[in-house]
Amino acid sequence: MTEYVLLTDDQSYFVEYLIGELVLSNSISEAMKFNDEHLALKFKKMLHNSCKLITSVNTYIG
Repeated sequence: MTEYVLLTDDQSYFVEYLIGELVLSNSISEAMKFNDEHLALKFKKMLHNSCKLITSVNTYIG
């Protein structure tokens, strides 16, 4: 099954967004994994709208 992660412009990974607090990590193993590319794209859009965070959806190979 293919999984996806969100990678920021500064090469950190999206971990979580909870109660307005954004958590990023340099470690892909800590990144939130999405089983559905469409859900990853929705999170990408939400993070851009709420945090002005620019991310890309990347395939996770783990």
